[in-house]
Amino acid sequence: MGIRRGLYLFLLTTIVSAFMLTACGGGTEETSSSNTEESQSENGESSSDAEESMDPVTLTFADFAPPMHPAQAKLFPEWAEAIYEATDGLVTIELYPGGSLLGSGDIYPGVASGNADIGHDVSGYNAGRLPVLNSMYLGGIEYKNTKVSSYVARDLINELDPEELHDTELMFVYGIAPGLIMSIDPVESLDDLQGMQIRASGTNVETLEKLGATPVAMPVSETYEALSRGVVDGSLLPADTLESFNLAEVINYVTHSSLIYNTVHYITMNKDVWNSFPEHIQEAIREVNEEFFEEAVEMYTEEVERGLQYAIEEHGVEEIHLSEEETERWKEALEPLIDEHIEYLNNEGLNGQEIMDKIIELTEKYNAEFGD
Repeated sequence: MGIRRGLYLFLLTTIVSAFMLTACGGGTEETSSSNTEESQSENGESSSDAEESMDPVTLTFADFAPPMHPAQAKLFPEWAEAIYEATDGLVTIELYPGGSLLGSGDIYPGVASGNADIGHDVSGYNAGRLPVLNSMYLGGIEYKNTKVSSYVARDLINELDPEELHDTELMFVYGIAPGLIMSIDPVESLDDLQGMQIRASGTNVETLEKLGATPVAMPVSETYEALSRGVVDGSLLPADTLESFNLAEVINYVTHSSLIYNTVHYITMNKDVWNSFPEHIQEAIREVNEEFFEEAVEMYTEEVERGLQYAIEEHGVEEIHLSEEETERWKEALEPLIDEHIEYLNNEGLNGQEIMDKIIELTEKYNAEFGD
């Protein structure tokens, strides 16, 4: 009897233990599944949807501007720092100013080919390679100030999406206008300009030819020496260069006209470098670029005014303002340029009429909005 009772208790204990073990095992599986769902819910997305990661990179930035130029002293260091912060330290930019990596005219092709990761230059130094941007240099079209020039350049690119820029990734552009004839002898009329050797770039060359001057194509970095040695009689440039390139030291007069000068600067990145970035890094850089387009406009607006005042107050440079009658003479001399340039663009396989119509439309819009 005792044996039977012991056997009965043993069997009962075994059955109960097995049942409890099965129940506990089922609960563990359910809890594990629940925890996984909770984790995905808290993250808002599964690991397959997470942002693509990347290793930190250091990019080279080639620039023609010297170290003390406001672009190198302020604008680009701040832009590089903003990109570093926006990308959580994944993108570092090292600046190479003063042509130490690539010089003027070599920067766009150098960035496209990978000799530099990023570059800043004046589009006028690549007139044949960047014909749409250089159409903005054409004389006879009025750009009342730097803000007008910059907004026209930005919108022209956004609306026409010129193929010439497709081999790099444009960061942002800005323009500087109007320009001055900076000269050793006074220029008060077209008669004074006849035969004068004037430094220029891009389609500013065509402008000076129509006005009767003899244009001399050269980068701004060589202008000081050319003026000081008498190689040229003057230069066509914006007022900020009077201080940033010390040109006020080697000229005596500046002649104002809003019809004769505009320039477009670009900051662009190697296409393969750009394509190597995950989408969220690209978007972070785009947001910084939009901010610094406005920073560049504000900075150069101030620099143009400051450069002029510096030349007048520190070096005794005299200002010349054309009379209304003389302004009309200059305007008439420049009128044929637009039709001639349309023909040139057509011969390059572009829609010259569309390009020039868009430039005129945008200048009228922004002169009305931002002009003094």
